[in-house]
Amino acid sequence: MSGATVGGLAGRYVKTEAGRAEIRRRALPLSRPARNLLLIVDASRSGQDWLALVQGCVPDELQALLDAGLLAPAGAAEAALPLGRPTAKAATAADKPAARADAAPRMSLAEALQTKDHRVLCRRMMIEARPRLGMVKGYWLALEVDHSESPADVRALALRFVEQVREVQGDAAALALVQVLLAKD
Repeated sequence: MSGATVGGLAGRYVKTEAGRAEIRRRALPLSRPARNLLLIVDASRSGQDWLALVQGCVPDELQALLDAGLLAPAGAAEAALPLGRPTAKAATAADKPAARADAAPRMSLAEALQTKDHRVLCRRMMIEARPRLGMVKGYWLALEVDHSESPADVRALALRFVEQVREVQGDAAALALVQVLLAKD
């Protein structure tokens, strides 16, 4: 690795505002594995776990994302927590014994998308792209879905799709899209 990461490979990372902006704009010359890593990283797993999930991604790419300010250690950027994740304070409150025993455990959107068949996600994204993003952006997303090479690519596109909707239409619209994408078959 070209330098020691702040939290090392065992550290947990989140997207910064700059990272979310890069997902939208695609301004930096990132490799495909680095871009996929940027799309899916959240504080639910360690850097090492995320590297193992992104085909062809190496520690230097994680370091490059950190150096560029696109990712930050999870504790340093609480405002950058992904959609639907509790803050550290809320998470500790939920872990107390007084919490309901029948409450479902929280998982990140990336983890939830792992539970869905990629073909179902493709079909749902194709249906939802144009109504949620408009003719042109919806068409481009549908093309990207059509040209996806692996289930991991499809899931990364789904994360980006939700982020695009959140940026344009707000959290409520993004949550509605998440519900459509994760609905039972």
